[in-house]
Amino acid sequence: MSILKSKFYAWLILSIIVSILFSCAGLKLSFQSIYTIQDDARQHIFWMQQFSERDLFQGDLIGNYFKSVSPWGFTTLYKLVNHLGIDIFWFNKISPLLIGIATTIYCFIVCLEFIPVPLAGFFSSLLLNQNLWMVDDLSSGTPRAFIYPLLLAFIYYLLKQKTFLCVSAILLQGLFYPPAVLLSATILLINFLRKRTAKTIYLYGWLTAIIILSFYAFKTSDFGEIITVSQAKLLPEFSATGRSAFFTDSWSEFWLTARRSGLFPIEWQYSLMCSYGLLVLWLPSLPKIFPLGQKINRKLLILGDVFLASVIMFILAHVFLFRLHLPGRYTQHSIRIIIALLDGIVLSIVFNYAARKINYYFKSYHTLYKTVILILLTCLLLLPTYAVQSYPNRLGYVTGKSPQLYEFLQQQPKDSVIATISEEANFIPSFTGRSVLVAEEYGIPYHQGYYQEFSQRVQHLITAQYSVNLATITDFIRKYNINLWLLDQNAFELEYLKSNQWLMQFQPATNDAIKILQQKQQPILYQKGGELRDRCILFKKQNLILLSAKCITQ
Repeated sequence: MSILKSKFYAWLILSIIVSILFSCAGLKLSFQSIYTIQDDARQHIFWMQQFSERDLFQGDLIGNYFKSVSPWGFTTLYKLVNHLGIDIFWFNKISPLLIGIATTIYCFIVCLEFIPVPLAGFFSSLLLNQNLWMVDDLSSGTPRAFIYPLLLAFIYYLLKQKTFLCVSAILLQGLFYPPAVLLSATILLINFLRKRTAKTIYLYGWLTAIIILSFYAFKTSDFGEIITVSQAKLLPEFSATGRSAFFTDSWSEFWLTARRSGLFPIEWQYSLMCSYGLLVLWLPSLPKIFPLGQKINRKLLILGDVFLASVIMFILAHVFLFRLHLPGRYTQHSIRIIIALLDGIVLSIVFNYAARKINYYFKSYHTLYKTVILILLTCLLLLPTYAVQSYPNRLGYVTGKSPQLYEFLQQQPKDSVIATISEEANFIPSFTGRSVLVAEEYGIPYHQGYYQEFSQRVQHLITAQYSVNLATITDFIRKYNINLWLLDQNAFELEYLKSNQWLMQFQPATNDAIKILQQKQQPILYQKGGELRDRCILFKKQNLILLSAKCITQ
């Protein structure tokens, strides 16, 4: 094996090791309890328990909705995992490790297309891993996590002029994260206008993109049309404090830094701090000081194409708001990749300069000094790894606090429907395989048919829970075929409702409930010494009370 190849593999292996180290920090959090799960995974994974138990979530509004919006490739992957006897929740926890390794490999080899220096590939992949483990995209293991390896794979095969593999990358994007297809198609268009790529790649790439996008465009939804901008502006869910916050009063936040509408990643301070990568435009002009800068390949210009394509799609997503998904999804992921690649190249050039100076001034121990400096620099870059442990909420891992409740519910009939406005509703489908009528986690307002039904359910539930009329409660139970009713012990305190921003979105039901409590009326389900409540309790632990709906109606 040549020295060049041995260096390549050595630095690639080191890069993979670094990726694993970052992933282990996340794995430590995800496996701290059997009832720990990534926040967004609760939406995307829970219904997949049907793969092993078909009776679960049958006729369930929430389950059917999230099943309908799940990309085919993502669903098929989990079907395969389940078929192999692997628990889907366990796989979801380790999938960031696997996706991270794939991302690292492609980041490394893409960087070497720009500059044939393995150290640059190491720095770039390290920085990308560092960034990805500061936010919850990769850690979620959900479809958006796949954009990183698939977009990098597309860039790499485009640079290598590998038509079949480039088209395959676009196809996989469509199967796992469709918005990436629009981004890749726009990159191809820019390349075409600049005549940088073989014509066959344009032809087959666009053809693949058109087929994929046509499939999604003509796919009819059982849950109505995508919400329009005018409709969204009327909903509190899209306000700055809403469940799906989008519109804000701050112009700069809305267009630049907001998670869903902004151009830059939400960790925009990190982006500014790492903007030194732009020095790559200046370093080649100083060949005597930074001779390694002369090795930068013109292929680096593709990063400009990626950024331009991202901005174009960002603008189009705002013009056709919500129909092309969220605008920030087109720029935030790609900017993270661009920053890591540019920074890695600049760091390798600067390190080469430092190494030459060490060779000159410390001829006897230059190897030792260079090794020490490289280790110190790597440790410095790894420092944010520890932030994963210091700020675990950034990764979105959440832990259910009521194991005994989950175990009890697991013993209930599989077609049970649980009515509750407790935060425990967010965990119940994943940890028990039982349906909830509503839960904040599943209140996604983008499809009108789904969310109108969902919102109506929430209002009916609030009205029934705080009703002083037993007939209202029994009608509600029969209408939605409720089997169990879960109450927080403090659910009938004024502050319980007033401090809950999510419940306050549902008016007039919540305000009506507040008035009942303010007037010192006692809702039927609140009468602590009442025969109904005491007789119908099935489970009581800590601050939770589970009632039998059948008992209430009788």
